[in-house]
Amino acid sequence: MSDFGGLREVDAADVYVDDEQVATLIRDRSDVVMLTYDGAESGGRSNAIAWSLPRFMREARSVGGAIPAFFAGLLPEGVRLGAVVTATKTSVDDHFTLLLAVGGDAIGNVRVVPAGTGPQSLPVMIDEDRIEDLTAVFRRLAGDFGADPVALPGVQPKASAAMWSVPAATTAGAAILKLTPPSGFPRLVENEHFFMTMASACGVRSARTRIVHDVDGRSGLLVERFDRRGGTRVAQEDACQVLDVYPASKYRIKAETAIAAIADVCEAGGGSRMAATLELLRIVAFSWLIGNGDLHGKNLSCYAPDGLWMPTPAYDLVTTQPYLRWRDPMAMDLYGRANRLRRQDFVDAATRLGLRAKAVERMLDELIAAALPWSSRCVEIGFDERDTERLQTMMIERATSLSTDS
Repeated sequence: MSDFGGLREVDAADVYVDDEQVATLIRDRSDVVMLTYDGAESGGRSNAIAWSLPRFMREARSVGGAIPAFFAGLLPEGVRLGAVVTATKTSVDDHFTLLLAVGGDAIGNVRVVPAGTGPQSLPVMIDEDRIEDLTAVFRRLAGDFGADPVALPGVQPKASAAMWSVPAATTAGAAILKLTPPSGFPRLVENEHFFMTMASACGVRSARTRIVHDVDGRSGLLVERFDRRGGTRVAQEDACQVLDVYPASKYRIKAETAIAAIADVCEAGGGSRMAATLELLRIVAFSWLIGNGDLHGKNLSCYAPDGLWMPTPAYDLVTTQPYLRWRDPMAMDLYGRANRLRRQDFVDAATRLGLRAKAVERMLDELIAAALPWSSRCVEIGFDERDTERLQTMMIERATSLSTDS
């Protein structure tokens, strides 16, 4: 990573949607940040930065060094956040400077760059057929990550924050490179690859993943970016961004709130509200079945790959139970329940969200039938024998809780 220390002195940024500059961000001496749209007003999401920032607003103002919630949702987390803070020589709450450092290749089709510089393309850093040292590749992409948050006293982040994750341009296209941290979360790469592959087999639209190894046998996970189609960027927003709340709220959002908000956006963007609701419920049910306690407000998203808004493929699907003593509840309550979820809970949730009970019952039956054979394949992850057996037992018990016989 280059020396970005000078970004602390930059107080103006250009905001691009696709390849068009549409707005500016200005920071004044009082740490007030002002977003101002360029050009004429328009309705809906067309040429707007986000659903929460329609063009008819013209301006949006944030104080105390904050930036609008949508932009805060573009900032990295975990190890990469620490690397960006170090590289920019600033503090973790200096959102404007951090956004300047990472905004040129953010999730979705919005880019933020220092005023007058124009967006740059990422150079190809990974040749999948010839990787010598994955750790060195990650360091070049993310910068200094010597302060491993997992190793800090009193800190036990969730799996998604612990994973070393950074955007990468590969010879096969745009991807996210993920590495297992050195302590606290063994086999995290293999864990995610297994359950992402399982999800796809169970009818959950999921991001494509593949495991790569360097010459020393270290494993890394490459997650194909569904917000990229060749050289085209695809608009994307997570539930926090849609709800116009900051990432700090991601664990306080209720599952039904996230589902309803994303489904509303899909409907407003020309898609189907009912189809979106059912698809999101499928992701929640799958997460419960595998013991994924880290499905939070930034892990449910929507995008517009062909101009119509719909839920994104699922991502960040892992079992968190082996890392948290098999007592990790769902991160987001589903109508007040975060543990011991059963079939009727999902049926009730579906009807409250406007779906027919038969639709979700059929979805659960299909999910269970496809998932049960995967319980015997948990050994592929590489956990020790005891954790593998506990995982198999848990998955069977949870599949039973979602079945008609429970």
